[in-house]
Amino acid sequence: MSTGPPAGAAAARTPFTMRRAGHLTLLLTGTLLLISLIRAIGAERLMTDLQRVGWGLVAIIALELVVDACNTLGWRYTLERRSAVGFPRLFWIRLAGTAINQLTPTATVGGEFVKGSFLRPAVGASAAIASLIAARMSYTIAQAALVLIGLSAIVTRLQGSQELAVGVVAGFTVTLAGVLIFVALQRRGLFAALARVATRLRLPATSIARIERGGAALDAQLRALYRDRPQAFLASVGWHFAGQLIGLVQLWCILRWLGAPAPLTTCLAVEAFAIVADSAMFFVPARVGVQEGGRVLIFTALGMSAATGLAVAVITRIAQLASAALGLAAYAGLSRRLH
Repeated sequence: MSTGPPAGAAAARTPFTMRRAGHLTLLLTGTLLLISLIRAIGAERLMTDLQRVGWGLVAIIALELVVDACNTLGWRYTLERRSAVGFPRLFWIRLAGTAINQLTPTATVGGEFVKGSFLRPAVGASAAIASLIAARMSYTIAQAALVLIGLSAIVTRLQGSQELAVGVVAGFTVTLAGVLIFVALQRRGLFAALARVATRLRLPATSIARIERGGAALDAQLRALYRDRPQAFLASVGWHFAGQLIGLVQLWCILRWLGAPAPLTTCLAVEAFAIVADSAMFFVPARVGVQEGGRVLIFTALGMSAATGLAVAVITRIAQLASAALGLAAYAGLSRRLH
């Protein structure tokens, strides 16, 4: 008589085990890349650069929180009933979700689920999910605007890296096209379109009915935002763009404190490339290694020091981890209130 687990249970565990193995492999690869970068550039040089910044790190972390505040305002404008949830609570909700995205291998899905769970009691499930979808779109549009402005600063200055320039332009073009298509689908009824696709694919009728039933309210919420409150969506994009500009100031300050001052146009070039690189590597847990490697690549391509690029990446990582630590504390507090 067999005492092993049922075949169905084993089959259900297999994809989960494979995902965990894949995440672990990516995390290990990124860690090895980071270690190799530090060894190639020199740990002593990196420590010297970090010491040079000194207490300026506090200001850098503070600017990171200002960026979070701008992005929270961008999210708040996608809510139809902004009075239902105050800015402080929404700030902590966003910080908690961002921490989950940064510290867990969920490719941004886990953090969005956390945000929706904490927001749902105040505004309802459909309004919470619709606001998250719209906020993601406005955030991506703001990033695309910054990349568009920064492309001129990148393409003309990349030294001997024509392939890199082509890659940046291609990555931006694909991302922008995807955003515009997704916004158009939302205006016409995203979930209604998904139901039509499911019908053409001859999926089970129960699945199609579930999509139609759950998506009708979401489509109504999104249409109300894009068609009836376009000024609110534009304000959302504006606040997210303001957050991107604060990020530029943060980079400018880091470079000055490292003793490698650069004009804002150079900072814009670095930020634009970083957005494209980070977006392409979203599946790597916490972007370990690839975030640092991307900064080193763009700094050297712009004729700047690889050591400075690594120091900027590590300092940025420290600021992100400080914000994530606050986010974990917010997650614990919000969870207690929710339950």
